[in-house]
Amino acid sequence: MVVGNREKDVNLVATDDPEAMKPYMDLHTVDGDPVPWPDDGEAVICNNLADDFDIAIGDRISLRDEDRNLVEVTVSGIYENFVYNYVLTTPATLEAGWGYKPETKTAYVHLNVAKDDDAAIHQAAARIMDLDRVVTVTVNNDLRNRVNNMMQSMNYVIILVVVCAGALAFIVLYNLTNINITERIREIATIKVLGFYPKETSAYVFRENIFLTAISALVGLGLGTWLLSFIIDQIQVDLMCFKDEISVLSYVLAYALTFVFSALVSAAMYGKLNKISMTESLKSIE
Repeated sequence: MVVGNREKDVNLVATDDPEAMKPYMDLHTVDGDPVPWPDDGEAVICNNLADDFDIAIGDRISLRDEDRNLVEVTVSGIYENFVYNYVLTTPATLEAGWGYKPETKTAYVHLNVAKDDDAAIHQAAARIMDLDRVVTVTVNNDLRNRVNNMMQSMNYVIILVVVCAGALAFIVLYNLTNINITERIREIATIKVLGFYPKETSAYVFRENIFLTAISALVGLGLGTWLLSFIIDQIQVDLMCFKDEISVLSYVLAYALTFVFSALVSAAMYGKLNKISMTESLKSIE
């Protein structure tokens, strides 16, 4: 594929029977709207290519064959895809530009077996490999398993990041609360002299923490969402596309965990409040 002065190797799929491709390719936008197969003179590209080359619907791109023959097409749709880069068009489009009908090099085969029946899948792949004119066989189930294993490995990294972030949040909250109590020892001792019970004293001090935690958590959720989108945009993987989608449960858990850490800090500092002597209120300010 050629766009301006930039070139990129892509998987080119051209067929006269779009209906036959539906079991293998579910064409839809990022929002879930269906994307029709392109007409003659048009092409549909995956969202990774569109983002990488800043292509929009209606733009013109060129497709080059091995002999460097070019055919210019109009982008009629952009569909969501996560693995590899695909450009979809029709054989008539390629023939009109390249001057010859492209040779069929790939056949899609759907096996009527269970997805987890690896033995049957690889037996069928071996039988297809024994056929004449078959050079190689790619099992999509193997690719799916590799991607799933990679995502599972990333889950461990995510868990480590969450644990480290939680530990950092606890340490920061603990230090801030400790400094707050230390600088207000005379004030806290004074309210004890006035007859405040231990629970009333702790509520007097920790009420501010709860209020600040609520505001900080809301601000943090907004900044975290922006930071995630920024990081995903910076991850440039040639053959893979990542989607920055956050579920409502993730927001709820993040907000709730922030209050859990705040509650743990309050429980840890409760003993220090009780140990403050009422005679501190009689000390002169240094």
